[in-house]
Amino acid sequence: MPQESSETAGGVRTPVSSLSAGVSRRRSPEQRLSIRFPSLYRLISRSFFRLPARSRLRRSALARNMALVYAAANRRDFDVVLVGLDPGFEYRPSADLRPPDLEPVFHGHDGYLKLWRYWLEAFEDIHWEPEEILDLGETLIVTTQQKGRGSGSGVAVSEPVFQVFHMRDGLVLRQSDFLDRSQALDAASLPPGGLDHPP
Repeated sequence: MPQESSETAGGVRTPVSSLSAGVSRRRSPEQRLSIRFPSLYRLISRSFFRLPARSRLRRSALARNMALVYAAANRRDFDVVLVGLDPGFEYRPSADLRPPDLEPVFHGHDGYLKLWRYWLEAFEDIHWEPEEILDLGETLIVTTQQKGRGSGSGVAVSEPVFQVFHMRDGLVLRQSDFLDRSQALDAASLPPGGLDHPP
């Protein structure tokens, strides 16, 4: 199904379609291949990021890949997610969403998994539903809905989160999360080394 898109603020907006329940519950053929041959995944991903942001092929592939990766994270299939993360990956969760005693930056694959352990302690059923990608070339902003129910309180949480992905050679070098879209847009305009969140 072709992806509709529109250009905005120097980027291209593409909606992310929901996957069917059956597809979201298991690895896709391309994910199985990427786990087995991560260097092939990197080669293909790098090739897609060389295409213009307006390219129909890039938009379609990016929307499908985002839907599949979020589905993998939501089912806790982290081997799939880690294939797309640079070894020097940094994750900066929103200061508004993390406990005050939690470190502001998580490094590498181990840091990504450590952050997920914190989230699962607080929200056993936490998940993200991607809605739209703003493609700015080597930087992406994904608008998501974060949903979950507090492990102790049982209180349901649902709020938009804007996730900024800085890419390098087709892999995610840095991810930063924001509750405010304007902060995400500001962060997206900075080079990967030039972004610091307040503690």
